[in-house]
Amino acid sequence: MSFATLGSAISARFAILRGLVRRAFAAVPAGLAVLLFSLPAQAVPERRVALVIGNSAYTAVPRLANPQRDATAISAALKRLGFEVVEGYDLRMDEMTGIVREFAQKLDGAKAGVVYYAGHGIAVGDENYLIPVDASLKSEADLDFRAVNVQLILRQMQRDERVNVLILDACRDNPFATQLAARSRSVSRGLTAIETQSASGILIAFATDPRATALDGEKDGNSPFTSALLKHIETPEVSITTVMDRVRADVWESTGKKQKPWTNSSIIGEFKLNPTLKLAAVDPSVTIKAIDGAVPAPAAPAPVGLDRAQMDVRMWETAERGNTAGDYKAYLDAFPTGQFAAFAKNRLARLEPAAPVVAALPAAVGAAALSSAAVAALPASRETGQAVADAAMKGEVASAETEAALKLSAKDRRELQRRLSLAGFKPGKTSPNFGPSQRNAIKQWQTTRELAATGFLAPMQVKALRAQTEPAYQRALAEEAKPAPAPRTRAVAREPAEPQVRNRGVAYERDPVIRRDLERERAGGGNSATGAAIFGTIVGGAIGGALGGGFRR
Repeated sequence: MSFATLGSAISARFAILRGLVRRAFAAVPAGLAVLLFSLPAQAVPERRVALVIGNSAYTAVPRLANPQRDATAISAALKRLGFEVVEGYDLRMDEMTGIVREFAQKLDGAKAGVVYYAGHGIAVGDENYLIPVDASLKSEADLDFRAVNVQLILRQMQRDERVNVLILDACRDNPFATQLAARSRSVSRGLTAIETQSASGILIAFATDPRATALDGEKDGNSPFTSALLKHIETPEVSITTVMDRVRADVWESTGKKQKPWTNSSIIGEFKLNPTLKLAAVDPSVTIKAIDGAVPAPAAPAPVGLDRAQMDVRMWETAERGNTAGDYKAYLDAFPTGQFAAFAKNRLARLEPAAPVVAALPAAVGAAALSSAAVAALPASRETGQAVADAAMKGEVASAETEAALKLSAKDRRELQRRLSLAGFKPGKTSPNFGPSQRNAIKQWQTTRELAATGFLAPMQVKALRAQTEPAYQRALAEEAKPAPAPRTRAVAREPAEPQVRNRGVAYERDPVIRRDLERERAGGGNSATGAAIFGTIVGGAIGGALGGGFRR
């Protein structure tokens, strides 16, 4: 057979094969055909359930500033990660036991469970207790009836084989411990360590070392521990142990080495809070048995445990983080009557008119993706700062990476904190690093400029902040440069002794006899004012000397 004949035969067979495949897939619904080529290589993540509790409004002791805010932020992050979240805030005793029961029911069949608690906790001996807001503890026995033992929660989590994570931001300075310490020697500060050797697949994290006290953080912010946890919890493809290592390092630095989070883990392998799904082609074992018959398809994996309402929330949060017109349009296309449709339309209306502003910027500056050099070339004026904020800056989402790329020195950070303060925000005491109070001030500033409130800075945001505060900043520098006025006490110290004598004469004039004699002399006139002054001084001195001698005797 010649090569030409062989080539023709091969081409004919390929044509027949193409026809067979085309006819086979014609019998498959379009949605299934898409599914065949987009099935994940690994199963879709199994159900993951979380319990989140934040107790702030205690009735028997002073209110805590941040636990409810901390818990709300963690709950939102876990929802974005695909967890089914059972959450409760400012719970009484009966409500806490009820929500633990609900969590235990939802854990059935789940492959991962996470518990986050923020509020007061107490350790007595080897037992840790979480305290509801209506607790009134007068004796150690009250804990069994008016507080929730951590072991109760752990027992619910360990009933089946799964990965369990228990995170307690409950080591705050605790007045309950002070009250009970007078009646029981076994009461201690902070929480006591929980061992994990008896059970595999569990990680326990405290906001600080056992028997130590954690900081609650500044008012209207998050605790240092939760602030660091929020920073790292959604990092893709990172194990939970790595997340906690990064949280420990951040808290240690942000608190000036006063607080060190503690973890104890018996998880075998890696558990990732934010795994990445990888897509693969159809399983090669799937074959087509008949041209006109039914085409067997591989079994589809179980659907992700998210209903349409949850998908609505997640897509809105994604659009809000991106904060671009395209993101809001994508949300409205998917959910035209969704929970956040009105907000999406409002933000879209604000963003779309801002597009011509980009064209008005210099050609070297251009559109949203500006280089650091181009940003530095912009003139520092209020108008330019506003233009950047309204247009190009919208496409720049600040993150830890963008801020690190700025390579801010300690002097730069102090300057930016000063500018935030001049702009009306409260970054707290000036520091060479950005701590929780500084991050919160940055978030507030970003919110006023309609930017994604990440708490981190990016090149255009730094430029806009400097442009916005430049006049006030220059005035503040000018005030600092003014020489301080000379202390008035120095001038008094250099005065001659004569005024002191005059002052003594004035003091003597308070005596009624001396005052009457002086008035008589003044009424009689004299040759001159100088003579009267000399005469008054002589008389006053003589009488004062006599009186002084009399007192000494």
